[in-house]
Amino acid sequence: MKRGQAGSALVTVIWVVAVLSLIVMNFAAEAKLQSVVNRHTTERVRVNSLTDAGKVIAEVILTDYQNVSEAPEDQSLDDMEEEFQEDRWIQEKRALKGSSSVDTGMIALDVKDPDSGTVSVHIEAKETKLNINTLWSGGNQNWLEIWENILAACNVPEEYWNELICSWNDWRDPDDALSQDLLDEYPRGDGGEAEYYKEELKSEDGTMEFEPCKPRNGEISDLKELAMLKGFREHPVVLTGGVINPEDKEEDQIVVKSILEYFDVIGTGKVNVNAASKEILLAIPGIADDLNNNSSFAADGEEIVQAIIDYRSELGAAEAKDTKFYKEEDYGSFKDFSDLQSRIQEKTGNDIGNEASNYLIYAPETYFEITIVGASAGISHTVKAVAMVQDSKVRYIRWQEDP
Repeated sequence: MKRGQAGSALVTVIWVVAVLSLIVMNFAAEAKLQSVVNRHTTERVRVNSLTDAGKVIAEVILTDYQNVSEAPEDQSLDDMEEEFQEDRWIQEKRALKGSSSVDTGMIALDVKDPDSGTVSVHIEAKETKLNINTLWSGGNQNWLEIWENILAACNVPEEYWNELICSWNDWRDPDDALSQDLLDEYPRGDGGEAEYYKEELKSEDGTMEFEPCKPRNGEISDLKELAMLKGFREHPVVLTGGVINPEDKEEDQIVVKSILEYFDVIGTGKVNVNAASKEILLAIPGIADDLNNNSSFAADGEEIVQAIIDYRSELGAAEAKDTKFYKEEDYGSFKDFSDLQSRIQEKTGNDIGNEASNYLIYAPETYFEITIVGASAGISHTVKAVAMVQDSKVRYIRWQEDP
């Protein structure tokens, strides 16, 4: 073979080897990538299975929590172990029954295998706040009084009340008629219908703040939507909390609390008297003093609510145990309005207005928010759901995966 031909053959061999090497490297890279994909797919299937298991756990707790009894004060460790063997979820059921919320913590799929993955379940009753969708002119008859109570409690100046309430009513109601001066005794204020929202709104620097839109004319599904409304746009601290008049002198500035702490977007419009906060209870007609002095009763709302909290809580029972007024049967959850009324009358000497019975529930709750998180090998899958529980059955009315 001539020298030139030998050189050419060598170059060809080198190119062939190089190409084959690239092909082999590519195959190796693809094999490695496929291995990663397969492993990710396997773990994804695993975390999906974990959230499915979490759903089953949530339903077991929800459908039976009202049937469990309180743990005896003198319960021994052996008794606790026996209960646990009979019902793995008895502690979680008791927690939900006692406080309207429960968190299972991270539960291992296989306690002997730390890499098997975990699932956690958080359940919270939703009837501890007022469903804002019921608080409009077509909702319950005391809706204006509730709005006034909440705005007053949050220290929102009265000059803003009419505009805020009218704007919400126009956003929520099904018609295009403008709400005006719903609260006659306060400074004038109008709501906003389609005409108001058709214009875009820009901030001082020229950036778009609110695009043209239309009133919902129905229920809202997220409280964040309130930020779009007339009045709330101009004074967002009503929603977030903060100083409502920062342009005034420091000594004249007014700090308001967020009204969102009072509201939810689901529920019957009633709140669980055995779980609702002091602030929520003070907004209920018949418990809080009527700002317009039209209430059918005269009572100290603060005293009534404090008595409710004392009676339903273990702390209240413990503090009263050594007093001559203590009666064991008075403490614990309220069973119905008659039970609530009689206990409060005895403790405070005051009556709860009968209108309060339209806004209170006792047990069991109906609506719950469920959060399930499955995790394995650095991969997680989250489910957020809202469920309605009736007749020992769970029906999901909202389901979000990895929201």
